[in-house]
Amino acid sequence: MRIVAAGLALGLLACGTPEKPAGPSYDAGFGDGCASAGAEMAAIPRQAQRDEQLYAKDPDYRAGWVSGHATCRMEGGPPRL
Repeated sequence: MRIVAAGLALGLLACGTPEKPAGPSYDAGFGDGCASAGAEMAAIPRQAQRDEQLYAKDPDYRAGWVSGHATCRMEGGPPRL
């Protein structure tokens, strides 16, 4: 079951790869999105982490946040390559 899930996750990750190299804004969004996913799944839920101004105005930050949130919500966290 885990092998199937890992294969599916890798396939989805390949579809979501940005066309240009990730920059600092994307990386910051990815980190915040991943932290938010962890906060949602914690035994004691915490506040989500997201810079609302950047999320609204910066497409790289927003793409990173969405990608980080989706990746870190997967069971067991992001796949280890």
